[in-house]
Amino acid sequence: MSIDTERVITGRAEDVHATLFDTDSGGRPLLDHPNVPIDTRAAITSATESMRVSGGTAPGGLEVSTEAISVAAGVLSRVNERAGDVLLGTTATDVEVAAWSMTGHPLLVAAAASSALTKAALAAAQARMTLTQLHLASAQQHYEMVEASVGSLFGPGILTMPGWNLTGSSMSGLRTTLDEFTDAVQRADISTPAEFATRVRVTSFGVVVAGGGPEGTNAVIRGVGLDDVLDSSLRTPLPSVVLRHSRAHRDLGGQPGDEFTLGQYARVWADGLLTGVGETEAHVGPEEAAVQAELGASWPVVRAAVNGLSGRSGFEWLTAYSTGRSLSPAERLLYPLVRGHAVRPKAKETMTGITPRNASDHGMAGLAKRPLPAGVEFDGAVPVTVAGTAGALKDAKNIVEDRENSTVMVQKSTDSSGRAAFSVVLTGTEVWHDGQGVHDIAGIVEGMKVQPHDSLDELPPAQRAVLEALKDAGIRPGDSVVLTGHSLGGIDAAGLATNRAFQERYSVAALTTFGAPVGGFEFSRDTSVMAVEHSDDMVPPLDGVGNPDGENRSTVRVDTQYNGQYSTVGSLSGVGAHDMYAYTLGAQGISNSGHAAVTQHEQALRAAIPAGTDANTETYIYEATEEHIVHNPEGR
Repeated sequence: MSIDTERVITGRAEDVHATLFDTDSGGRPLLDHPNVPIDTRAAITSATESMRVSGGTAPGGLEVSTEAISVAAGVLSRVNERAGDVLLGTTATDVEVAAWSMTGHPLLVAAAASSALTKAALAAAQARMTLTQLHLASAQQHYEMVEASVGSLFGPGILTMPGWNLTGSSMSGLRTTLDEFTDAVQRADISTPAEFATRVRVTSFGVVVAGGGPEGTNAVIRGVGLDDVLDSSLRTPLPSVVLRHSRAHRDLGGQPGDEFTLGQYARVWADGLLTGVGETEAHVGPEEAAVQAELGASWPVVRAAVNGLSGRSGFEWLTAYSTGRSLSPAERLLYPLVRGHAVRPKAKETMTGITPRNASDHGMAGLAKRPLPAGVEFDGAVPVTVAGTAGALKDAKNIVEDRENSTVMVQKSTDSSGRAAFSVVLTGTEVWHDGQGVHDIAGIVEGMKVQPHDSLDELPPAQRAVLEALKDAGIRPGDSVVLTGHSLGGIDAAGLATNRAFQERYSVAALTTFGAPVGGFEFSRDTSVMAVEHSDDMVPPLDGVGNPDGENRSTVRVDTQYNGQYSTVGSLSGVGAHDMYAYTLGAQGISNSGHAAVTQHEQALRAAIPAGTDANTETYIYEATEEHIVHNPEGR
């Protein structure tokens, strides 16, 4: 379907930093929510303790280093040898002193006794060192044997066998669960069966170990999560011989012999279904529209039944007239479920620049109305830490009150020498239907379809709004840009970071995503990339592709599940784990960890963005909206 979408920009954005970060408004309040305690130290500590890093400077693959054991054994061996030399060298002296003690002189008798005791103690120490050497040698042999056997069991040959992905993520989750449970029991100091029976209980949320969490809290061991199961399933490769002639295979750019995962095919099928239904509904004829109005709430059931039974002989509005394609039987069957999430053709896109004069008209909220959980270190400046990027994301999401938040935020930071760099913040999905804003389900479909070779004019609306905000902020070719995004915002940020035209124009220094499916994006080696994923968050696996590891690309998985859920949207499984408030606490734990991969990524942020008291910060915001084609009686 070819639709000429009208694009309108209503005014340039201006610097609204003083409006958004005015400390005279009372300062930033703490988050007041029943699921998020005032004291969040336990959640932050648990994130630090539970974080698992792959890629970056983190060691990759299965590897057990016995170098430390070998060094200790060598040092101990040398000390033991010297102790033996001392024993041997003092033997003649000991014999002589013993002979002189036979005279009965008290001093000589005491000297002989002291010499004998010293020699006995040295001999005992030598014996203990020899035993320790044997234990170290045994441990080294044991670890090397385990490494060899486990390495061969889970090595590249096994990992690439068909069906391995059905259990890989779940097995990893199970191993992590066992480690967490062991740590919790040890922290709780449970030593008897009676204590175990009274302090360990199974709940719907997981296994609770009383006193097994940080700061004396209860530890909640989640078990193998929904994300592990979903990740394992969606990463399962489907044989190309079955689907190589399918439209989905072609849409994925596949060549004969190329294999794609279930998740990759499912995404293409879902995109086609949502778009097809939306295009069809946009071309409802006048007769069918009248019937729909008459039947009211009964219309979806009647419509699905009639068209499912009679095909095109029933209501002909089930034909996408401009393409000549009818909905398939499967699409008709799924129609009642899909209709509310359909992606409809757009008639008009509008981008509105926010200024200090119109900020209140767009619901801009100052610091006093933008809470963050306690313990999150973010002062409103351009973020240069993982914790700061998460705080900026939540801050951007809270900037707009009481309306569908489809805003993008660009911050410009300039140091005393005049060097400028730019921080882009893209929030996540606001509604799971095709709404008036662009942070919706249509934005997901558009964001996952972007290709590196797309022109800047072909990018989704949120990404084009970023381009407008950067232009208003005065960006110049070659200037540094760092990008941050949550969920759909992470998809958009990754789309910008991998776009060739964007890379040719600007220097993309770093990308940080939270809860975003970005495994299918290929980033430049010059860009430091960190993907943060919360345990049980079901969104990151949805692309069906694992996050590749690299020297400048890492993935960090964390938990903040101790002492309550720490989420404003309910349980920390599924949707709750996707909550940005939970991610802000997790990100603070990540920044507190001092992990080498985290340090590397934060160094890239600091190198790109001027920070400190001598840096001047400006903020530019666009609000993006869209209008849909909902009825076109001329479409026949």
